[in-house]
Amino acid sequence: MAEPDRQGTSRAGRGADGVVWWIAARYLLGARSRLLSGTARSALGSTALGVAAMVISMALMSGYSDSVQSRLLEAGPLIVSPLGEAEEDPAAADRIAERLRPVAGVRGVSVTVAGTGLLASSGNPAGVDVWTRGVLPGASSFGATAGQLARDDAGIDAMVVGRELQRTLGVTEGDLVLLTAIGPPGSSGPRIAKRTLRVAGAFETGFSEYDRSYAVVHRDTAMAVGGGRVVLEVTAAPGASVSDVQEKIEDLVGADAVVTDWRLSNRDIFTAFRLQKWGLFLILGLIVLVSTFNIASALVVLVRERGRDTAVLAALGLGPRRVQRVFLLGGMSLGVAGTALGIGLGALVSVIVTRYELVRFDPGVAEIYFISSVPFDVRALDLLAVAGFSLLVTGLACWWPARLGAAVEPARALRWE
Repeated sequence: MAEPDRQGTSRAGRGADGVVWWIAARYLLGARSRLLSGTARSALGSTALGVAAMVISMALMSGYSDSVQSRLLEAGPLIVSPLGEAEEDPAAADRIAERLRPVAGVRGVSVTVAGTGLLASSGNPAGVDVWTRGVLPGASSFGATAGQLARDDAGIDAMVVGRELQRTLGVTEGDLVLLTAIGPPGSSGPRIAKRTLRVAGAFETGFSEYDRSYAVVHRDTAMAVGGGRVVLEVTAAPGASVSDVQEKIEDLVGADAVVTDWRLSNRDIFTAFRLQKWGLFLILGLIVLVSTFNIASALVVLVRERGRDTAVLAALGLGPRRVQRVFLLGGMSLGVAGTALGIGLGALVSVIVTRYELVRFDPGVAEIYFISSVPFDVRALDLLAVAGFSLLVTGLACWWPARLGAAVEPARALRWE
């Protein structure tokens, strides 16, 4: 006989829960009070705007961080700096590169002569400090072709410069520039080499650091000018673990080279990005927190205006817990609706801004932010974090008004009504 009683109790509980949902919906959607409806709309709108601001800010920081990271990856995630004779001999570095190419997870290895110098032109005789990259045609991540890096009929070597560097120098394709490089010191002091080069084109990576200060020449030209250091740029295959690839390369080269991970050399930048991202999350989360006051206000109005109805329900046997659940469901419904609307609005704005590149920087500002335009990257994990935060603070804001509604004494409420 006990089992049917438990089943009957369970069915009654489920029925009461259904009544709670129905009452909460009637209270929220069937309210005729202008005060309640206006407060509810205000709560819904403020929550949606706060959540949308959080989504947009998270997408901004994620897109910005990924853009800077992808630009850094163009130089290869791993830099292998040979020691000994290979430090100044590209041929010896080529032999090391042949040993690295079969390593699992390695997509490509290029031998580059990296150096610095002063590049001057007739439009800018004072010159500009530049980083030079001596590459073999086709190996440049900046897209310099074999034809661009070839020596012309007059015997002048070619150079491809960044788009912003081209504007700074005031040169166009075919103009001559003068590269001054300081080589390693000899018996009579530092060796200064000068070489006239012809501008064969310009590249644009979207990464301001590259576009305003990098120039690409043929590897033989870089060696002839001097002052450069031979490095191997290793690109990992898609999906490969950079840490695993680095460990394999270190085991292979041993003491013949030093392997540097781009993440280690730029860890301060990405640490700052993460701090800024979650700092924005907390600051903009205050908007959502303030919007919950509107939800709490709507519940307080609902409790006051539905006092008689609540008293009748309590007198008919709807316990305090279920009365409290009625108001919690009403407030959380506003929070869920506002959160969903805000996520949709924030995602839509992010897609539009990215699609039409509405956030673009002038060259001067791009030097500060490293890139010329910012994509807004909406990530599922960010959306979950925003939704979780919004619903958590909404639930906390709804607790007290719901408890207030459950504490109403039926006899007193009916007497005053």
